[in-house]
Amino acid sequence: MNTKEYKNWRVVVVCELNTSAAKAWYLVGGFYNINQWHPDIPICEVQEEQGEERDIRRKLSFPGQTPTWEELVFMDNENMRYKYKWHKGAWGETTQKYHAQIQVIETELDKRCLVQWSSKFYATEDGLTQFYQNGFESLINKFGGRLINNKNI
Repeated sequence: MNTKEYKNWRVVVVCELNTSAAKAWYLVGGFYNINQWHPDIPICEVQEEQGEERDIRRKLSFPGQTPTWEELVFMDNENMRYKYKWHKGAWGETTQKYHAQIQVIETELDKRCLVQWSSKFYATEDGLTQFYQNGFESLINKFGGRLINNKNI
């Protein structure tokens, strides 16, 4: 019997990178290239059946787990942010109502930026703070920088 109770979570993780916002966005701003900077996601695939703009989805494969599909909800290249949500797969059955956003903010022209990854979801525990931090550690190793804060509410 599962004694853990579901609750609403909000997770916000921020890092500062020693690179321009444009360079950071070039890497993290592509919905289909998360596997190029996040060490926990070896494979990110474009689904062949999509063709309409409102059906932009990616299939993520994690070692030892069944794939999960996420759907792009909003893309704003000018302001360097995108929003996405869980679409299907076993992960979303336990981490429900998952909606997330990635944003890059220039703090020092051509030298420094912040990257913020935030999400809301309904689950028994916070399964995302460490995952987001793992991705940011990879970016910090590439560009230099530091984790700023992390908050789960």
